Amino acid sequence: MKKIPLIIDCDPGVDDAVAIILAHHIEKFSILAITSVAGNADIDLTTNNSLMIADWLKMNCIVAKGAPQPLVKEKHTSYHTHGEDGIGGASRFFPLHCHKALSKHDALTIMRDILIMSNEKVSIAAIGPLTNIALLLKVYPEVKDNIEVISIMGGGINHGNVTPCSEFNFFVDPEAASIVFNSGVPLIMSGIHLTVKATLTEEDMRKIKDAQGPLSEIGFQMIGDYTSKDTALHDPCAILALSHPELFEGEELFVQIDTREGLTRGMSYPDRRRKNTHKPNCRVLTDLNIEEFRSLIVEAFYIK
Repeated sequence: MKKIPLIIDCDPGVDDAVAIILAHHIEKFSILAITSVAGNADIDLTTNNSLMIADWLKMNCIVAKGAPQPLVKEKHTSYHTHGEDGIGGASRFFPLHCHKALSKHDALTIMRDILIMSNEKVSIAAIGPLTNIALLLKVYPEVKDNIEVISIMGGGINHGNVTPCSEFNFFVDPEAASIVFNSGVPLIMSGIHLTVKATLTEEDMRKIKDAQGPLSEIGFQMIGDYTSKDTALHDPCAILALSHPELFEGEELFVQIDTREGLTRGMSYPDRRRKNTHKPNCRVLTDLNIEEFRSLIVEAFYIK
């Protein structure tokens, strides 16, 4: 099987953790690196969570620390949704000592080196604020030709979750999102208009609990705590958009990001005017096969 070389840029975050577990479970992926960014929690915590999860899963990939704050705006976090440890209180189920070493190089250097040295194009799943990705594309524009696609969890075509207009990841760093959407790199957008549909049922949660494997207790704790505040598992959509594109419907659109302060900060909006002369810059996912989504999430918590 030809595998998809993948970098996961994330801010764990419960749904980020689920996305990493899912990507590790899917045999189509060859995960090359996990890079952290400030978002759901501060950078030290998102980095520690990335390292802890990769160690627990025995992932043979680099883990590197990324940007500690947005490009321009002040920092925002989401501890109220993801818990003080960032992963819904599940950190107590992980081993006290992490054996996996954090890379000596920062996320930007790691992503650049992977892309430059790869003999094939690499996909990026960007499931946190887009700070690292924007820096990569600005500082090292030569890597663009080696990126297959950037699959983004962020934005929203019809509504937001931080303001009525703005989704969290784009609200945190709208300048970064704007840079990425104007980069010319192929993009897939799993916005909140789609990801709010990505829910689990009580039966799904029982199946995860009944798995009785090392991931079962962690998964049940993390997801149970998180979904008491946010019912949707947003980030796994960006993973499945790469491995299981048949699960989604979408349309090609020209999307821009509002960088102004106020109600529309981070708002993502498509140009649907008949006289629009801009070529689409993004495939915007609009619907998903929810039964298949749920099945794949539950399956990821069972030992192979």
